[in-house]
Amino acid sequence: MFHLPIKNAMAHESRGEIVRLRAVNAAYPVPEVKGYVSEVDALRALAMTAVFAYHCDLMPFGWAGVWLFFVISGFAITSSLLGSVRVVQSKVLLLRNFYARRCLRIWPVYILIVTGSMIAAALAGNHEALGHWPWLATFTYNYLPLLHREHWGVTGHLWTISVEEQFYLIFPFLFAFLGQRWLVAALWVCVALSPALRAALIWGLQPMLRSEPPVHSVVHYFGPAHFDAFSAGALLAILRPLIATRLSHARIFLAAALGAAAVYFCIYLGVDAAGQGFNEQVLVSEIGSFATGEGRETVIYTVLVGLASALIALILAGEAWLVAFCRLPLLRPIGRVSYGAYVYHFPLLSLYNVLWPSPEGFVTWTGGLSKFGVGYAVTLLIAFLSFRYIEAPVLRLRARFS
Repeated sequence: MFHLPIKNAMAHESRGEIVRLRAVNAAYPVPEVKGYVSEVDALRALAMTAVFAYHCDLMPFGWAGVWLFFVISGFAITSSLLGSVRVVQSKVLLLRNFYARRCLRIWPVYILIVTGSMIAAALAGNHEALGHWPWLATFTYNYLPLLHREHWGVTGHLWTISVEEQFYLIFPFLFAFLGQRWLVAALWVCVALSPALRAALIWGLQPMLRSEPPVHSVVHYFGPAHFDAFSAGALLAILRPLIATRLSHARIFLAAALGAAAVYFCIYLGVDAAGQGFNEQVLVSEIGSFATGEGRETVIYTVLVGLASALIALILAGEAWLVAFCRLPLLRPIGRVSYGAYVYHFPLLSLYNVLWPSPEGFVTWTGGLSKFGVGYAVTLLIAFLSFRYIEAPVLRLRARFS
């Protein structure tokens, strides 16, 4: 079992901090610096659960879990590349292995659900949904709403996978052909420029777009506008040896991220209250805001990326309470099957809505809780079965590309 690195910590931390680090090592050992971090799987579980609750009308801000997924994805793929570069000297081989392993991880479940959804659309005579398959097949599904066309409810959530695949198309080449110093600089530039890109989309498109598609949808679905999330995760993986010995810095990072979130909330609560008056509806609307209007689209995603990055940094630094929380029963096992659960959950909830429809426009808390309880249990069951009998056998092939 490997422990949090504390070598040379005396130059940077107090003696009391070193004693604390040793205590954390004993109580909460974590993998080697560039190894697998099981506690991050618990964050995957939280992200997937938040999105699931959002789609059950229980958590208005649950959609934000997608950005936690994005940051984790950037951290995971960069950690994988860092591990591969130690044993693979050829850049071509490094890229081949990366894409082969990603395809083996992403494609089986994705192809299964897309194929099943298209068959369902054909049986239902939904010709519009059938026309979505080229977008799904080419991982450009996130751009469909920009052409005045809506996602089909059964596959609507798959736009996020398109955004991930678009980042994967670029980042491994930067990793392979840039030195680490230049790579880190490029990632920081991406973190800084993505908000600027979002702002440019807002102010540049606002005069041209009347109502469709809304500006917030353009920003929401435009892949490069969210590359800062993946870049932040990649930076966490690259800087992990430094982060692992800087718990105090990670705590400051979390405090700053929480402060930014509080400032964002207060500013836009004030903006809404000034226009509509302060009332319960305004408060609830702000909590569940989907990043629309008054520049929210520029700021909110940066706030979410900061919060997600701070949580991962705290785990890497060995924050005892967070590590202990992430090791609660079921969280990590759910996190390990969270990809399948995420892909399956929307079709299953659509089936639930067909079998137990609610009056249009009328959703109660009890109805939402019922949908969540039944849907979550069924989704996890299918996800575990899928992982054992579909994903795990395919994933064994990744040994050929390591």
